[in-house]
Amino acid sequence: MLQALEAPKLLGLFIACCLATGGSATAAPYDNLVVTPARGESFFGAAERFNRYYTDPRYQSDRVLHVSPSGNGDGSISSPMSPDQAFSQVKAGEEILFLDGQYAGCWELDRGNSGSYDKPIVIRAASDKVSVDCCGSGRKTCFNLEGANHVAIDGFTLNGGSYGVRAVGMEYAASGHQKGIAVLNNRVGNQHKDPIFSGQSDWMVVDGNTAFGAGRGDGHGIYLSNGGDWLIVRGNELYGNSSSDFQINADPISTCAEDNIPYDDPRCDGSALDGQGQGISEFVLVEGNYFHNSDVGPNFTSVRNSVIRNNVFGPYVRHGTSFWQETGNPRLGSSDNRIEHNLFIGSNRRHVLQSIRYSDRNTVRNNILLGYEQAGDSITANPDTVLVEIDPDTVRENLFSGNIYIGGRFSGFSPATGELRLKAFDPAWFSSFPADGMGTATGFRPGKTAPFVDAARLLPTTPMDMEGRPRRNPVNPGPWEYSGKLQATVIQKKASGITGNRR
Repeated sequence: MLQALEAPKLLGLFIACCLATGGSATAAPYDNLVVTPARGESFFGAAERFNRYYTDPRYQSDRVLHVSPSGNGDGSISSPMSPDQAFSQVKAGEEILFLDGQYAGCWELDRGNSGSYDKPIVIRAASDKVSVDCCGSGRKTCFNLEGANHVAIDGFTLNGGSYGVRAVGMEYAASGHQKGIAVLNNRVGNQHKDPIFSGQSDWMVVDGNTAFGAGRGDGHGIYLSNGGDWLIVRGNELYGNSSSDFQINADPISTCAEDNIPYDDPRCDGSALDGQGQGISEFVLVEGNYFHNSDVGPNFTSVRNSVIRNNVFGPYVRHGTSFWQETGNPRLGSSDNRIEHNLFIGSNRRHVLQSIRYSDRNTVRNNILLGYEQAGDSITANPDTVLVEIDPDTVRENLFSGNIYIGGRFSGFSPATGELRLKAFDPAWFSSFPADGMGTATGFRPGKTAPFVDAARLLPTTPMDMEGRPRRNPVNPGPWEYSGKLQATVIQKKASGITGNRR
């Protein structure tokens, strides 16, 4: 993750000044700025219940159990114990610190051995020289959190098995959901199913991870399932996964139907604010991620009242990002979301951005949607890429404004008045455009000749760019505001609870 510096007071004045001249209305039910909260602050208007290790930079564990690959001691730094010993005795408020080395195994915490909001359990790698080969028995999961609450996993390389991290609640009903899991700064790859998986997990954070090589057993780099609410997915990179690289699927076919709850019952389609909505995921912040070069792009399946901003999505082998659902109940569509300042990339004839099956009332603003093709060394616009696909029979109220469309065509959709459509494409419009998609996210900074520079108005809901620098007004569409190299990341004071500097 990029190192974060607290913003000076002048930043607040800068944002207030710019917003006064460039604000824009939104149709989303929650229309305020959403930031990563510090401890005790609000998130989508609700009091946060995230893992304290993530939200409170001053937090210190009560006790640290040191472990090593060959440890058999008392857990002190001079006499580390084994991971098995540590997991058998760790308690709320304590930390398991993996010292450098190569490990093999699988470890589990359950609801009888959990952290709490005030005293999380922390499982941490001492440095990037800690690597774990996940075992081949049981859940085949390096770290399995079976109903355990408020556990943080930070800084590991996790190899193979079925899952790298698996975190699940005990029931589909909100009262049985797991809470307060934080998966931070890990490199997780080559799992048969999913590198990072959750189910029935609320107040979860997945931040600063790299996940790749998900196999045919499921194939998602990050998969958040079964109606989890109040989630943060931030600063991750996903690539080389065999299915949708990022998937949120509230899965009402399981979470409602298996409990004999009709899809149109409030227990299935109601609000998480009322302890309902088993068949919907709500209040999710997806920002600053780089998802690319997997088989399929992100699936937002029955996701509502969420924010997707400052991401780079694509290119993909088959198709790009989809907002959809698996039932016929309009209230279970992926609706009322804010989709702002993203870059959506496609290089074939399939869709870059899709909204179908009652996925309606989404606000789609200041994004760049690009279709390109390559022949030898030549990179040009692809007129056959479907930049936007809309199902006009069920989707009628999405609001598009300030977007840039490069190349491509449309299905069931026409750009809004004033939006910029460019038939040609020059890769020099980006600072270092990777033809194969395998560059870095910084390669998509706008080039000096880009015709979309300063082409949109500043949004009060996305005043910062992908690297945390304040946007100007007018702004560049897409995730990057500046073409120059980063000197320091500036974040809003309210967002200062981000980890990544703990070690």
